[in-house]
Amino acid sequence: MSGFGLKIVVFLLAQAVSLGLVWNQLELEQTEALLIENLKHHVLQLRQRYQLIRKSLAQLRAESVSAHQDFEVHLSVPHRALALIRRLHEDWPKWMVYLNATKAGAGQIRVAKELRQRLPKREDLIKAASDVHGLQIIHNLVPQDPYFRQLNSRDCLALGKYLAHLKNNQHAKDWLKLSLKLYRASGESNKYKSIYKDSQHGNLLYHLGAAKYAQNPSDGDAVKLMAKAYELTPHDEHILAHAESVLEQRTYFDGCRGAFPIKSHHPSIHCRYQNERSDFTRLAPLKLEILSHDPYVAIYHDVLYDSEMQGLIDSTRRRMSRSMVQYEVRQIEISEQRTSNEAPFTEKYNPQLLKRISDRIKDMTGSDMMRSEVLSVVLYDLGGHHDLHVDYHDLYWNPLEYKDQTFGDREASVIFYLNDVADGGATVFPKLQLVMQPKKGSALMWHNLREWGEGDPRTQHAACPVLQGYKWVAVQWILQGARNAISPKDALGSRSAAVDRKKLF
Repeated sequence: MSGFGLKIVVFLLAQAVSLGLVWNQLELEQTEALLIENLKHHVLQLRQRYQLIRKSLAQLRAESVSAHQDFEVHLSVPHRALALIRRLHEDWPKWMVYLNATKAGAGQIRVAKELRQRLPKREDLIKAASDVHGLQIIHNLVPQDPYFRQLNSRDCLALGKYLAHLKNNQHAKDWLKLSLKLYRASGESNKYKSIYKDSQHGNLLYHLGAAKYAQNPSDGDAVKLMAKAYELTPHDEHILAHAESVLEQRTYFDGCRGAFPIKSHHPSIHCRYQNERSDFTRLAPLKLEILSHDPYVAIYHDVLYDSEMQGLIDSTRRRMSRSMVQYEVRQIEISEQRTSNEAPFTEKYNPQLLKRISDRIKDMTGSDMMRSEVLSVVLYDLGGHHDLHVDYHDLYWNPLEYKDQTFGDREASVIFYLNDVADGGATVFPKLQLVMQPKKGSALMWHNLREWGEGDPRTQHAACPVLQGYKWVAVQWILQGARNAISPKDALGSRSAAVDRKKLF
């Protein structure tokens, strides 16, 4: 390399080192800036925490009974005793949690833990709430009465929850309304946001909505309140479970009232003749209408003859007994959730008719009818209904509980409608937004399980109350093991071309 070339290389190396030093210096300066910003943020958090504690301390001092010289006279007033017990039972344990979470002084935490043993129990709070309510009843007072002006939003919430537990929903609703009003007026949502891990606002809305709903399940405001509470309390399992149940129930009501959108022209609706399963269906094809592909739900029109339907009714009319509900493996009992009467239909009563119906179900579903429960005929009289439920037992997740079950879970359900219902009595699937009005001679069939055997919660359904007349149905549950059961793919098979709904029906 020439001397000139060597000089260029040395120059470039020097430049590179110089640039590297500059780059490293810039990186270090940026790092220091980030550390300063982080420390600044920490100081801001400490300041906010200090301001929160200072404001809360002033409020706690104002509420404390120590501000009154005569403790005994002060605490002889029921609502004052309630406020003190509620603060000690509900508020102070949360302050202790807050001290731990914010790593307060070890001395303060130790003292708080020692004092915690002296705090009131839940039964003390219940007794105090009962005393206040007794005073309210005797003197015919309303929550807005000046006598109760010392109660804050959380005190009123405790009273409302207590009365709701007693199912005194009107008084509970009055206290909860006042609690919500005081909550919004005092700005407690900001003051206690860092202390209370649960959402007071969500609790308020939930309990107010629950009280209104208990009084009137058709109250639209109750449902809106519980829906909002559902959003605000993502970690409260009790609120979430009950609110979800109420919202599902409301959807069920909507289905019974005809509020579901009409799907007669929906692209997924598929109608065809089914004629490939047996000699009978080749001569008399079944009219199949698919309402849902996933999960599979279908209607078979004109699938039973008048003589067959009358035979089912005549054979069971005098043997009816109250329908039962199965809650656990061996817990079967009468329930107001299901108000109907039923009777089994077996070979003992009419073997020829049972065989014809079993063959029809096999033609519809492709199932081995040896793997099915006994056919049941069910009568819903005026007002008769069956609240939201699923047909499967959930063997997928509880296999040992049903170890005596021979064939497995209920893979599919078939409901035959044996008469036209004058008014009401529809079968609704709230999660699918589907409703089936009883039509004499038709049958509703659906799959209860997913392909791998797990229960499909979307198949939750209900029988709406009968408003006029009565409803006769025959119910058949097909158990796991019937591997030839019809599938959505079979239903869309090319062997039978799809036809226009109007031409078919």
